[in-house]
Amino acid sequence: METGSEIPAASDVDLVDCETLDEFWNTVSPIGEHFGRPNARFVYRGQRDSTWELVPAVYRRNVIDKYKRGMMARLDDHPGQFFFEWSLLQAFVNFCDSTGLAIPNDSMEFRNYFSQNNITNIHGINSESWPQEKAVPVMALAQHHGIPTRLLDWSSNPYVACYFAAEAAIKLPKDGGKLAMFAFDLNLVHEVPSVKHVKVPGSTSANLSSQGGSFILVGNHGFRGTSFMPDVSLESKLVSGSKVLKKVTLPNTLAGDLLLRCHKFGVSAASVFPGYDGVGKAVLEGTLAFDFNLG
Repeated sequence: METGSEIPAASDVDLVDCETLDEFWNTVSPIGEHFGRPNARFVYRGQRDSTWELVPAVYRRNVIDKYKRGMMARLDDHPGQFFFEWSLLQAFVNFCDSTGLAIPNDSMEFRNYFSQNNITNIHGINSESWPQEKAVPVMALAQHHGIPTRLLDWSSNPYVACYFAAEAAIKLPKDGGKLAMFAFDLNLVHEVPSVKHVKVPGSTSANLSSQGGSFILVGNHGFRGTSFMPDVSLESKLVSGSKVLKKVTLPNTLAGDLLLRCHKFGVSAASVFPGYDGVGKAVLEGTLAFDFNLG
C-alpha cells in the first residue's frame, strides 16, 4: 500500500498536515473529528512519501517499461494495455495450475471466458469494460501476491494504512519528507467519474481479509488506435470541490515511532500477513523501528 508516482498532489485533496505523532494519531482515529462522524464510510491507504499520487501499479511508466517487452511493447494503445494486463494474469493462473494452487471462482466456464480468444473478442477493440466483474477476484489475488494491476489497495482500518506507510518509510533515510495516510469517502464515490470501489470475498486471500482490504479501480480505457496514457492517478479523476479524498501527513522522521505505536495497537506484520513469515517480519521490523529512531 505504499508505492505511487512522484508528481504534485491535486488541489482537490483535503489535506491535514500533522507535526507530532499524537496529532497524527488523533486525526486518523476512526472515532475522531475527521473520520468518526455518523454513517461515515471511509477506506484508507498508507504511503511512505506524501508527494506520490495514487497511481495503480500497472499504469506506471517504469512498470510498463520493465514488464511489457518484446512484441507486446509495440501495442501502445488501450487494447494493447488490456492485453498486457491480461497476459500477466494469465501467467499467474498458469503458474497456480502448475503448483496446484486454487484461483477464485474457478470453473470450466471461467476458463473459457478468460481464454485469449474470448477475452480479446470482448476487449480487443474497446477496453472500456475491462476488467469485467468475473475477472476481478483473480486480479485481486494476483495483486496481493506481487502482480501489478489497475487496482489500488485500501483498508477499512486506518491503523493498517498507517502501518504500511511507516513500515515502508523506516527502510529509507530520514530526508525531511512526509509519509501520508489517504482516506477515500465511499459515500461520495459516485461523484468521481471512472472510479469504482471493489470488494471481493475475504476467502480470496488471507492477506486481504487480515488487512480489511478492498480496492479502488481507477478507469483508464479507450479504443484501438488511441494511445494509452500511463501514470493516470486517482487524483486526476477528482471533481473540483468534491473533497472525496483526504490526506493526513506526518514527518517521516517519526516513522519509527508510528510503527511502534501500530504494534501497541495490535497492527504489525504478524497481523496483516498471517502466518510464520508475518511473525518473523514483525520481530525484525520492531528492531528496525528502534534503529530508525536512534539514527
